[in-house]
Amino acid sequence: MKKMTGALGNKEIIRGVIKRDASVIKYLYNTCYPDIRNLVLANTGTIQDAQDLFQDALLIIYRKIKTLNLTLNCAFKTYLYSVCRLMWLKELESRRNQGKNYGYVDPHSTSITEEVSSLEVIKLRIYEKHFGELSKECQDILKMYFNGMPMEEICNRMGFQSVHAVKEKKYECKKSLMTKIHNNPAYKQLQDEIYLVS
Repeated sequence: MKKMTGALGNKEIIRGVIKRDASVIKYLYNTCYPDIRNLVLANTGTIQDAQDLFQDALLIIYRKIKTLNLTLNCAFKTYLYSVCRLMWLKELESRRNQGKNYGYVDPHSTSITEEVSSLEVIKLRIYEKHFGELSKECQDILKMYFNGMPMEEICNRMGFQSVHAVKEKKYECKKSLMTKIHNNPAYKQLQDEIYLVS
């Protein structure tokens, strides 16, 4: 295993991550892990939580490099910290939803709950915008479908000749909605910030 000397650039780190170079992983652990550990410990986590978070984040970044040819506009350390931070936000929100009462404050931002909520608000606004662009028929079908109405009943209410026909229309409407959402620049930016976290 070669010894790291000095700071590594993004290309060197990305190359090392994709090759699973032990010396690069050790370099990241030495230079990045302390900040991530401090983040987790400052927000009701444990050392084990921090270690798991660090490893999971590296795995996510590895997958993103493999599938999406990751390019960065910031230092890798900053990017890794951002990924870990958003993953920890998600974890704390999940724990809160399970009824566990955490009094946490992220020293680098406003309240964690507020930040998670703001991300959800943005996603909801994007969804509502593009849902409103669908035809009235698509909106009605999807509303009934999302509310759990059986296909047979949707078929009767909408006047389709068969359940198969309404299923095809539902698929077409849903696909159109998701295409609009995924092509929205604001959604793409949001996904870059919280990719694989939500």
